[in-house]
Amino acid sequence: MEQSLLRWIAFITLLLSASFTVNAEGLPHTEAVYKNYARQWTYDGNVEAVNQATVSSHVSAQVAEIFYDVNDRVEKGALILRFNDEEIKTRLWQAEANLLAEQAQLKEVQARYKEAAAEAKRISDLYQRKQVTRSALDKAVADKSATAARVNVLNAQIKARQAEVKQAKVELSYTEVRAPYAGVMTKRWIEVGEMATPGQRLMSGLSLDDLRVVFSVPQKQLNEVMAAKLDVILPSGKHLSHLKKTLIPAADRLSHSFIIRLDLPQKLDAVYPGMTTKVTVFGREQSLLVIPKQALVSRAEVDGVYIFNQENVQFRQVRIGEEFDDGWVEVLSGIDAGEQVITEPDRALPYLKKQHDAS
Repeated sequence: MEQSLLRWIAFITLLLSASFTVNAEGLPHTEAVYKNYARQWTYDGNVEAVNQATVSSHVSAQVAEIFYDVNDRVEKGALILRFNDEEIKTRLWQAEANLLAEQAQLKEVQARYKEAAAEAKRISDLYQRKQVTRSALDKAVADKSATAARVNVLNAQIKARQAEVKQAKVELSYTEVRAPYAGVMTKRWIEVGEMATPGQRLMSGLSLDDLRVVFSVPQKQLNEVMAAKLDVILPSGKHLSHLKKTLIPAADRLSHSFIIRLDLPQKLDAVYPGMTTKVTVFGREQSLLVIPKQALVSRAEVDGVYIFNQENVQFRQVRIGEEFDDGWVEVLSGIDAGEQVITEPDRALPYLKKQHDAS
C-alpha cells in the first residue's frame, strides 16, 4: 500500500514538472476563454406549511369523543373533538333561569315604582294645598326612592345574569373543537376520558395546500439575493423559479443571517413539510475564465489539465471554482486565457508514457 502511494506521488510529481516534445497534433483541444456568467450561490432550504397550528382547550372538561387521528385529512370547520358538556349546560340553564326570574321581578318592581311615583306626586300636590301633613309627604317620597333603588339593583343583577349566560354559552361553544382550515392531522395530545385544562394542547395539524421554502442568507449577500433570480430544486428534481420572495426583516443575533421565504405553487405532488431543497441564486454577470469540464482531470483531490502548445504537452495543476450547466468550469488559477487544453485527457496518456519510457 505504501509503495503504491509512493509510486503515485512520484508520478504526480513527474507530471507537474515534466514538459516534453511529442507529435501531439491529433489531440483534440480548445482554448481557455473568458465567458460571462451570473455568479451563483446555493443554499439549503426547508419546506414548511404556511398554515400549521395546535388547537388548545379553552375549558376544564373531560374529553368525550375524538373524531380524527394522526394522518387523517379534515375539512375546514370539521368537528375534530368534543368535550363532555353536561356541567356547562347545567350552568347555562341555571343562569338563564335566574335571568328570567330577575327580569320578572324587575317588571313587578317597575310597576310598583310607577305607582309610588304617582302617589308621591299626588301627596305633593295635596301638601302644597296644605291638605296633608309633612310626614305623609316624606313617607310618599321615601317609598318612591326605595322602589327606584330596588329597580336599580335589579337592573345591575340582570346585567350580571346576562354576562353569566353569555359566558356559559361561550364555554359551551368551546366544548366542540373544529378545524381552523383544511389539512392533515399530525399529532394527538390527549385521549378520550382525560380531563383537559385551559391552555392544554389537544390536536396539531397543518395544511398541504399552501407550502413555502425557507432558507437563510448571510448579511453581506442579502441585497444581491433579494434582487436576483432564484431557482428552487425540489426533492423530485423539479425546478421552480419566479417565486414570490418575503424577507423576515430581522437578522439572527449570532449568525447575522436573514430568513427568506419563497411561496410554492399549490398542490405540488410529493412535496411535504420538513423536506429539504436547494435554492440557487443567480447574481450579477461576471467575466470568468473557463474550460470545458471534460478537460479536467481529478486524481486524489488534485485537479489538473493537459496543456497543448503545438507539439508541447504539459500537465498543469489548477484550482477550479464553479461548474456551470453548459459544461464549462471556472478556473481560479493554474492557466491563462488563450492556453490550449486537451479536451480528451485519456488520449494524452500515451504521450506521457512515451516520454516516461524515453527518460
